[in-house]
Amino acid sequence: MPINLNITVRTIFLLLVASCQSAAALRPSLSEPCMVTDFPALCRGTINGQTNVNAATDVAIRELMKRTRHARDIAKKELRVLDGGVATCLSNFNSAFDNLDKALKNVKENDGFSLNINLSAALTDYDTCSEAMKGSKEINVVYKSAGVLYKMADNCLALSTLVKL
Repeated sequence: MPINLNITVRTIFLLLVASCQSAAALRPSLSEPCMVTDFPALCRGTINGQTNVNAATDVAIRELMKRTRHARDIAKKELRVLDGGVATCLSNFNSAFDNLDKALKNVKENDGFSLNINLSAALTDYDTCSEAMKGSKEINVVYKSAGVLYKMADNCLALSTLVKL
C-alpha cells in the first residue's frame, strides 16, 4: 500500500502549526505579567505598569519589603498592648523581610530555584502570622496587614515563574 508522503508531511506540518498557536494562546501576555497572579488588581497597583517580568518581580518584591517593614513597626507598637499572636507576627515579619532580601539577590543572580524557595518562605511567614492572629479576640491592623502581605507575596511568587533566567 503506497503512502502519499506529500499528504503526510503537510498534515504533520498543519498539526504542528495548530499546536504552536494553541500553546501561544495559553501563554500569558508578557505585556501584562499580572495575568498569572491570583490577585491581578493588587499586582497591577504594585508593579506600576512594568512589562519587563524581571523588573516587575523586582518592583513587587521591593514594595512587599516596604510594606513588611511598615507592618513590623506596627506590630512592635501593638506588642505593648497585645501579646501572643502579635509576637509571632513580629518574628515572622522579620523572617519574611530576610527572605525577601534574599529573593532580590536571587533575581539579580538569575537563581530561579532559590528565588522560589525564598518567596515561598516569605509566603509561609505571612500565613503563620495570620493563623496566630486568628486565635486573638480582636482582629487588628496586624492581622489585616498579614492578609495583604500574603496576597502580595503570592503575586511575587507567581511573577517569579515568568522571570527570565
